[in-house]
Amino acid sequence: MNTLKVAMLHLDPRPGELEYNRAFIERAVRLAADKGAKFILTPELVESGYHFPDHIGTDWIGEGSRAWLDRMSGTAAELGVTILIATAERDESTGLLHNTVFALTDKGEIAGKHRKINIHPAHCAESWADIGQALEVIDLPELRIGVLICADAWRPSLAAALAAKGAEIIISAANWGEKPCPPSNCWEHRSQETGIPVWVCNRTGDEHQLNFEDASSVVAAGGERLLSHAGPGSVVLLFDWDHKLKTPLQTEFEAVPVT
Repeated sequence: MNTLKVAMLHLDPRPGELEYNRAFIERAVRLAADKGAKFILTPELVESGYHFPDHIGTDWIGEGSRAWLDRMSGTAAELGVTILIATAERDESTGLLHNTVFALTDKGEIAGKHRKINIHPAHCAESWADIGQALEVIDLPELRIGVLICADAWRPSLAAALAAKGAEIIISAANWGEKPCPPSNCWEHRSQETGIPVWVCNRTGDEHQLNFEDASSVVAAGGERLLSHAGPGSVVLLFDWDHKLKTPLQTEFEAVPVT
């Protein structure tokens, strides 16, 4: 196939409301699949919301969160799609906690994962997480991808390392609005420096005096922002990706509301 239909779930997760968020994500995934998407992305910490520790602490991370991840793996297989799920993870061998993206295949398997590296331990919303140590390309049926999480994209080094390892696309799960520290044009810069397109799945909504309604989900290539969406309301953002030309076939996302 020369083209791939991609969906970004530009959602408004509620901090600490796990059951609500899980049901909402599953509904959005099924909506994306109904619209023909085969490759589905979620924003950073979509299962729990960014400020979840203030509401429910971290004891839930482990057996319960793994059970839901297994359920989403089953959903990926049922629908015949690849899903990148961004959530919190407890390492089974060390007990350390991580801000993680899992790549779930259409075979119901976990093809790989990325643990956030550039965390802000002094920031109360991220002080729960341990720093990720590995940076690997994930081989999927559709693409060889490199994954970053939010601030991982700020400096060139991590994106450059993924490019050197053979990534065809760099995908970022983000919770990154314009205040207090805007992403500026870091995603465009990473696409220009590496020569690799960058897809960013961001979010909307409000959390703890942070307004994400100006947070942009983005497709960037060659130093240019080709597609961008920000605004209130949860939506599925759809586009068709041309593998050969390394560009979207549209000039705007198709935005489908999630109710």
